[in-house]
Amino acid sequence: MIAIRVDTRCGLGHFMRMKWLAKALIEQQQQVIMLVDEHTVPVRFYHDVDIELIEVPQQPNTVSDAQFALDMLGQRGDKVSGWVVDGYGFDVQWETHIRQSGVPLLAMDDLAREHAADLVVDAKWQGSQTTLRYDGKLAGHSQTLLGPDYCILAPEYHNPEAQVRDGGLLFSLGGGGDWRVPAKWIARLLDAPPEGLETTEIQVVIGPKATSTEQLHILAAQHPRLTLIEQATSLAPYYQRCGLFVGALGTSLYELAATQTPALSFSLAVNQDNALADLEALGHYLHIPDLLAQDTHKVIELIATLYYERKRVHQLCTKAVVRVDGLGAQRIASALLNGTGAGLTELRDVNEQPQISWTLANNLRLTAVTDAHINRYLSARNRSDNAWRMTITDRINEVDHYRWWFRQTRDSFVLLQDEEPLLYVWHQCTTIDGQAYLFGGWFAASDAVNFVHAQLILQWQLTHTAEVYPDAIWVAVINKQNRFVNLLNERAGFVALADNEPGHDAARRLFPNASPADFNFVGKYPPRTNCE
Repeated sequence: MIAIRVDTRCGLGHFMRMKWLAKALIEQQQQVIMLVDEHTVPVRFYHDVDIELIEVPQQPNTVSDAQFALDMLGQRGDKVSGWVVDGYGFDVQWETHIRQSGVPLLAMDDLAREHAADLVVDAKWQGSQTTLRYDGKLAGHSQTLLGPDYCILAPEYHNPEAQVRDGGLLFSLGGGGDWRVPAKWIARLLDAPPEGLETTEIQVVIGPKATSTEQLHILAAQHPRLTLIEQATSLAPYYQRCGLFVGALGTSLYELAATQTPALSFSLAVNQDNALADLEALGHYLHIPDLLAQDTHKVIELIATLYYERKRVHQLCTKAVVRVDGLGAQRIASALLNGTGAGLTELRDVNEQPQISWTLANNLRLTAVTDAHINRYLSARNRSDNAWRMTITDRINEVDHYRWWFRQTRDSFVLLQDEEPLLYVWHQCTTIDGQAYLFGGWFAASDAVNFVHAQLILQWQLTHTAEVYPDAIWVAVINKQNRFVNLLNERAGFVALADNEPGHDAARRLFPNASPADFNFVGKYPPRTNCE
């Protein structure tokens, strides 16, 4: 028999993943008993799996909880061959007490806490740091199973059905969450929908521990296109149908990855905070931890923009280098029963080469920017050594950036040094009063950028745009304190624009935040100036 102690006081997320682990163990001819906190788990959440539940009353401390579990199973005469524990309320003392029974113990975690268990499982992905998460935090006998290969999901997430994506917007906060702010978003989407979303279906998953849901029920009574999903035991079919998911990033991260669902996520708890690079490895690029604190109007515009561009967002999901295949429960069950030892999730080789690239030097390569650069582009733009040179010096937040990114029409490129971003360069052509004008810029993505790199990229840009836009006039504004770029552009043939020149007026219109007191207005004329 395998005994599972799971914390169910703060929601049913831990219970659900233990349910699926129990199912995998039962498939291996194991009997499973689960110990849960009393009065917390409705029958509907486990009636479809052959497990027995024992309710544990509130105990004064973790050692007492462990002893209660041992005594209860001892009184019943159950012979336990393995223990599993899942919950933040169980600590090293709990684990040590259980191990004194002489039975192997497996502990689930995602916060990199200290453990005394024989096997520690953590599905969180932190790139190269994944293997280091538990350094100095484990007993000498402990082994680990790390990364999304050991993420426990419902069986239907393995080989999910083909995606139709005709289900509109899907909102979820997981098993709990406070709906006050998301309800305001949903009310705005229903009462004053952005253009194109007037008939879009909206589905809201309400977990058993959710709070502040009254407004959602009022809205559902008023708007037939709003559907409230309560008492759902699996969200897989909803993920597979929705055009865009908006919600908290808990277990949903792995469910979204398994179904390649376009998503905008935010954080409700510390275990939902992740480095963007780690989320990108799973194909999830659009995460704003403090989205609930952002301006409602801007959030609504962002949701609408992402829904319009959901095919592009879905393409990002397919770029995942870490695959979630829904077989985590089976791998953990096998490790627990067969003692297979430590395990680590490996990266998948996507091996996508850009269609066009330019080699500027032995280790310098230029490629077109794709949507996969959405976060690195912002990170580079917000570097302090870049921002002061801009016409807009304030830090740009993620909501504004994501809204802009999917609407902008720049031609953007990234200069790579040994395949790592060194700088970003962009340009755009527009017509003003019948004349074609080019404007653009560049900004560093690394401390390694120097004058040679900037000179190389400017020479390439001027040559490239002369071929693509032969009749366009280049205009630029350069901070007067930026001697580096002023000298660079002067050497490249840019000259000061007089106040009465059309190019000066064009520059003022293209860069409305640049004042003549702080910026030099310069231009570079082509051999011909008539638009084709």
